[in-house]
Amino acid sequence: MNVLYVKFKNISFIRRCLINLFLGALSVLSLEPFGFFYILFITLPLFLLNSTSSYEMINNSYYRKRLIHVFLIGLSFGFGYFFFGLYWINISFLHEFDKYFLLILPSLIIIPIILSLFYGLIAVFLYFFCPRNITSVFFSSIVFTSVEMIRSILTGFPWSQIGHALIPIEHIIQICSLFGELSLTTIGIILFTFPAMFMLERNNSYKKTSLLVFILIFVSIFTFSSYREGNYKNSSTDIEINILQPNITQKDKWDPDLLEMNINKLVDQSIEMAKTTSANNPGQRYFIWPETAIPVFVDENPSITHKITKYFKEDDYLMIGSMRREKTSMDAYEFFNSFFIINNENKIIGTYDKNQLVPFGEYLPLLKFFEKLKFIDLSALTGNFSRGFTGLTTLDYNIYIPDVLICYEAIFSNRLYEEINETNWLLNITNDAWFGRSTGPYQHFSMARLRAVERGKPLVRVANTGISGVINSYGEIISKSSLNVEFYDKEILPSKTLPTFYTKYNYYPLFFILLMSFIFICYVNKYNYKYTKQKDEENG
Repeated sequence: MNVLYVKFKNISFIRRCLINLFLGALSVLSLEPFGFFYILFITLPLFLLNSTSSYEMINNSYYRKRLIHVFLIGLSFGFGYFFFGLYWINISFLHEFDKYFLLILPSLIIIPIILSLFYGLIAVFLYFFCPRNITSVFFSSIVFTSVEMIRSILTGFPWSQIGHALIPIEHIIQICSLFGELSLTTIGIILFTFPAMFMLERNNSYKKTSLLVFILIFVSIFTFSSYREGNYKNSSTDIEINILQPNITQKDKWDPDLLEMNINKLVDQSIEMAKTTSANNPGQRYFIWPETAIPVFVDENPSITHKITKYFKEDDYLMIGSMRREKTSMDAYEFFNSFFIINNENKIIGTYDKNQLVPFGEYLPLLKFFEKLKFIDLSALTGNFSRGFTGLTTLDYNIYIPDVLICYEAIFSNRLYEEINETNWLLNITNDAWFGRSTGPYQHFSMARLRAVERGKPLVRVANTGISGVINSYGEIISKSSLNVEFYDKEILPSKTLPTFYTKYNYYPLFFILLMSFIFICYVNKYNYKYTKQKDEENG
């Protein structure tokens, strides 16, 4: 394999960066809605070779220059990947251009650059420590996974991980029930880089051993997947889920002239669905509205929900996303992005306040710092919501209690409350109208599938507009709307599994395995180096 590394020495630094930029952009095709994950069999091996072979080009440079070159080569891949993969964020600012125009340029350029720094870090680790043989496949999977964890913690934005390309493959994503979302990146790097590196490897001993390890990994994954599918895939409860996706655009939703029409659209459809039931004679029925379904305070306007609940049976419940406020002084309020459960007597029996707020959308990071500058009123740029700190609180323990995830809370792997062990399903209410007909809503729905597998609980997703649907605890899509259409659906809620290994132990087992693998790879390469050197001395 060393021969190929040497061949890279004639490629200039600028060309290396441009190659990686192009490779990063192409890698976006692996994500939803394209799902062309085969492209990673090309782009990731080339990224690995481009990063680790750069020492041939600059081996006479100073250490600092060498470090900067490698970092920028990795950053170039990341920038191409995130620039084209996250373009949809900027669409949200166009809805109120006069209000958010200051954020468009930072979002378009600065966000991809910040996220790209972590790919620069990956390239540096690979350059200095990655073996120049087939074991680089396993080493790079450890580096990618570790840096992705760091990125998720530091940025609070775990979007567009390489492992997300594997989400459509149900037999592979079952590994998340053991080791969580990040394990997909570990598996993905191995899967996509191994074939190319295997063909390039010249050491037969390395080839045989690595092929055996590769086969064992994927045989184990598919064996576990088959076991899990046989036990849990087709089981269900007697709960009827009624999904209401009204498909109201962001502009129309907040238009005061359309307020009554928008409310009636949801009310009338809820009444119609309440008057009918599924053929399976459910025990309880849940009628679910999306995030901030209507621009009023639902808890302060009980007459709206009474129009619906008067048609309810005893075990019927209305679940609504709504704004909520608390008075903090004579003329000041604290606002929350909230969720309510309302019973057949039109009483609120459950409340949840969103914990993970959207930066720049629901709150402004470092707002107090910017206010001290006093050159512009930045507080007008956000919703100025306050965050909640607990899970769903309910007064009716006969209800099938969900873990509630509002909007992009569903993208966080370890955000769910460990203390709410009695919850039975996951409910993700959202509003993807901000992102129009872009790739964002497709990826949002795709990532939500992982929460169901990780926790062994079915997930119901209800969007104002975007993509709504029901996913079982195996990650199989039971029902799914098209993008940005009216969607009203009745489904029987799938049942949950036993608590998953990941639910009990989080990421600790994964990183223990990665640490042990790292030590083993280092030992194997060190031993091989000494053995080869000894042979050379004997033959020399």
